[in-house]
Amino acid sequence: MSKHRLLILLLGPLPIVALSLGLARWLRHGDMARAEGNHVVHSPAEPRAGQRLARARVTALRPVLVEQGSQLAAQCAAVAANLRGRLAEQCQVVERPPFVLAGDLSADELDRWHQATIGPAARAMLRSYFRVAPAEPITVLLFANEHSYDQYARELYGDANISIYGYYKRGQRVLVMNAATGGGTIVHELTHALADADCPHIPDWLNEGLASLHEQCRIRADESALEGLENWRLPVLQQAIHQQRLRPLKSLIADDDFRLHEVGLNYAQARYFCLWLQRQGLLEEFFARWRTGQASDPLGIEAVAQMFPGKSWDQLDREFHAWALSLTWTSPKQTAQAD
Repeated sequence: MSKHRLLILLLGPLPIVALSLGLARWLRHGDMARAEGNHVVHSPAEPRAGQRLARARVTALRPVLVEQGSQLAAQCAAVAANLRGRLAEQCQVVERPPFVLAGDLSADELDRWHQATIGPAARAMLRSYFRVAPAEPITVLLFANEHSYDQYARELYGDANISIYGYYKRGQRVLVMNAATGGGTIVHELTHALADADCPHIPDWLNEGLASLHEQCRIRADESALEGLENWRLPVLQQAIHQQRLRPLKSLIADDDFRLHEVGLNYAQARYFCLWLQRQGLLEEFFARWRTGQASDPLGIEAVAQMFPGKSWDQLDREFHAWALSLTWTSPKQTAQAD
């Protein structure tokens, strides 16, 4: 083989690799420029009539989030000590069992995130859906901006090409988040952590549907529930309905391809299906039925059908489509540009 051909074989792929990396970075930054904030608000408002009925029907006792004795506190202290040795000097770590919060925010800021968002949201979810409170520490890493979020995800875990918002490391019970994208990002990933502690075999559509529901939500003043609000995923869903390319609800639930094709659309459909159930006062009862019967109904197909006796899946699709198309949402960015 000639030296010229050998050089081509050795060096030829390098521009392609460089171009691919550059393109991936450009696309990610383009997504960041389009990223919408995820927000959590607090409200003293009464729940909707359907939600009051649902709460009366769900009779199972819900746990509250409490410190579970000296053992959990000791485990949190050990996790905190490990983090202090791995994070830069300017980072802070606070222990709020079962949570350990850390990041390049001040200790006061971390504590405010816990008091205003993490604690109330966790208590609301434990009262609404989950029955088993976390028995092991959950680490919540909060970074002030995209740069430090990317940096520490790479330094601590070797993670790259990550979500612009945040992600949950299931095996390690760690939430890694770009706090600049809002409290809804935290509650989204927190939903995964609490589901993992209570029902680790939750199907993808329900796990992501419930977590995405909490991206934009209202925490009731009595911390009895999280109420989903319209958010930036709505236009994707409505466009798919108009184009007649939204998969049937039964397919969303039954098919094992949630993360393989049309992932963004799958998230939107699962989120708004959960919101549809919630607005009818059915979400908590559905979750309780699925949780109790998951051994024989792991995907929740029967549990959904039980919520709508006498209705076919085709009828559910038509009603869901009509409801979704009746919703409205305006991007704050579009509003700002208009102003």
